[in-house]
Amino acid sequence: MKKQLLLLSIAVITFIVLPMHNVVAQDATPSATPTAASAQLEELKVRLATKVAELRSVVKRAMYGTVKSVSLTSATVETKTKDIKIELTDDVTVSQVVSGKRVNLDAEDLEVDDPITVFGTYDETLDLLKAQYIFIESATSYTRVAGIVADVDDEDFVLTVNVSDGRSILVDIERTTKTSEWTKENGVAKSGFSKISVGDTVHVTGTPAAKEDNRLTAVRILDLGNITGSAGTPTTTTAVTPAASSSATPRATPRPTATPTTTP
Repeated sequence: MKKQLLLLSIAVITFIVLPMHNVVAQDATPSATPTAASAQLEELKVRLATKVAELRSVVKRAMYGTVKSVSLTSATVETKTKDIKIELTDDVTVSQVVSGKRVNLDAEDLEVDDPITVFGTYDETLDLLKAQYIFIESATSYTRVAGIVADVDDEDFVLTVNVSDGRSILVDIERTTKTSEWTKENGVAKSGFSKISVGDTVHVTGTPAAKEDNRLTAVRILDLGNITGSAGTPTTTTAVTPAASSSATPRATPRPTATPTTTP
């Protein structure tokens, strides 16, 4: 009888302890190894961090300067602050105004001492501007400035533009002012004064006002939109036109395949 009682006790204890052991083991499993959901969350965090880093290192940018050297695939442009390396891809658009008309050219038409405005994506890691649109400027007495729009006067048609040296430039818009906008997707397209907003980065070509150092009458405006996410703070590539070289003159005879389009 005692032996039977002992066997029954062992059976009861086994029946109680084994399920408890299985429960503890099952409860411990999630803490020992991450679940599928946790793994997916960690992967998503890594992908987001990588994407943010890419967006910070590659940004839409524009700059003005003079061609210092040029090859089939790249060019070096001298700006007011430093030399910038430009990558010339097969799909880069190059144009220049000749006799009042915008003429399409090729990258091989770029020459040393050409004053140019370049639009593209700037890779901070490589310190390289991948050009998407290049405009060959005319060698004139025009003043060129770039900065961020701090105020838009809709009544008097005046822009206040903050430039990199801390100055605020007043830009008068006339009926003859040509206004264009540039986007990575569509390149340069005709625009207007009403589309310019506070916070937009603009490149202005104009004539200085008499006896006013901080005022220009705009001949042409290129609007890049808000590429900094803030208003009133100039971009690092803001530059004032350096003195034009005597060799930087408009080409009198464009390439035979040139297609005139409306001047921006």
